[in-house]
Amino acid sequence: MSIKRKPKDCRSSCYQLNVFFLILVIISWFCCTMALASAAQGVPVFGDINGHWAQIYISRLSTLELVKGYPDHTFKPDQLVDRLETVVLIVRSGGFTAEAEQLANKSNKKNDKRLTDGLKTKQTPKVPWGQSYVDLAVGKGFLELDDPGSYDCSGSATRLEVAGLLARAMFLVPPSTQSESTPTEKNTLSETSSAKIFSDLDTLKPVEQAFVTAVANADVMSGYPDGTFRPQESLTRAEMAVILSRLVDRGWIKISSNSRLAGWISGVEDNKGHQEILLTSMSGVKKLQVASNVQCYQAGEIKSLKQAVNFRCEVILDGQRQVNWVNLLEQKDETVKTEKIRGSVKTIVLGEDSLIAISNMYVEDLILPLAWDAVLTGKKATKGFNSLKQGDFIDAEVAKGQVRKVTLLDVKTTSGKVDRIEMGRLYLKGNSTGKKPIWFNHYDNARIINKEGVQQGIVQADDQVSITYLDPIPDEIDDELVIEIKIMK
Repeated sequence: MSIKRKPKDCRSSCYQLNVFFLILVIISWFCCTMALASAAQGVPVFGDINGHWAQIYISRLSTLELVKGYPDHTFKPDQLVDRLETVVLIVRSGGFTAEAEQLANKSNKKNDKRLTDGLKTKQTPKVPWGQSYVDLAVGKGFLELDDPGSYDCSGSATRLEVAGLLARAMFLVPPSTQSESTPTEKNTLSETSSAKIFSDLDTLKPVEQAFVTAVANADVMSGYPDGTFRPQESLTRAEMAVILSRLVDRGWIKISSNSRLAGWISGVEDNKGHQEILLTSMSGVKKLQVASNVQCYQAGEIKSLKQAVNFRCEVILDGQRQVNWVNLLEQKDETVKTEKIRGSVKTIVLGEDSLIAISNMYVEDLILPLAWDAVLTGKKATKGFNSLKQGDFIDAEVAKGQVRKVTLLDVKTTSGKVDRIEMGRLYLKGNSTGKKPIWFNHYDNARIINKEGVQQGIVQADDQVSITYLDPIPDEIDDELVIEIKIMK
């Protein structure tokens, strides 16, 4: 991206910053790794964001320890972000911190070469702090400067400049190279109409339109309600917080899975003066202690935890493993009608899109998505859906094409040779003195398969079979319910 500004001695103005301000900018403003944060400290509540449109984003990032405020407990959400802060932040967000630090260490040694040929041949502006980040951004083609000497590092970053940095650093468009420092319309935009998503991009170069289009399509940056992007407007700290939050959602900023949880709140309890929530997910139920300054939101509005029951949510824990931030996403629908499918598990996939494959009682394979509020019940369901394994018999309750509830059936098995079949009852050879039954009523309601799992029409006398059944009332006779008869030979 070409930036032309009135030449300014960045060093003379920026070096006047005192040590306190540098620490505030580098460490206290945006900390992009969890390792740098103190786990023992509580999450601050900023006094100047109540009612602000970006409150939910700022509080979320504060709990994740990706942003910090000022010593007076303010965040200053409407304060502008300067170019140097933006470069350092985006390079860190893109996962290049280790590479920048390695570059800084090499640059501090005499007679050492730069890390890459690109960095060796490209000139970069001198800045008072974060030099290695700027060098890396220029060398990798994330930041393009026509005249490094005129780079106004302390000036406010525009939305277009940030879009260009993000688009290249996140590889939404190819970074510029030394041989191709200015991308052309041909290699940047295959469809010019895609740049028309905002009404005020006509004055931009094709490559600049590509930046805006790329970050908008990736939902990293968005425009305004009037359909404009306002590329030349300066970016505020609040807007940068929104961008960071979206990068977290897309996995471009790595967050420890131990601090960011997903599930639905199945209960809120009081325990000796402390609140606890029951967070239910595909992995089971977790009981989590709630911090005294917990923040709970729904669509950007503050809610109480009592109102959070039966909501799918994102939960963030603080350094003391307490619930500090909750965002309510979708309410559980208790009125939906379900149908029951009985069968055996073929496979289960848990993740962002969780699926379960079932072989039903007609030996038909069904692949069904698990609803976000799906639960697994049963005596052996101790590890949530991770308790399921291939061949387990289940009852699945399905609504609107999604599995809402799965019951892991407590089945028993027996085997033997079929003696006879009379009046809808199947008898096995042997006597009834043992603990296992030798006859089964309504056997023809069961799934009948061969040992390869292929459906069979009938079972006959002298067939060697393995029978899977339910025993609703142990120690009683004549109550067994046959689920499957497998003909072994």
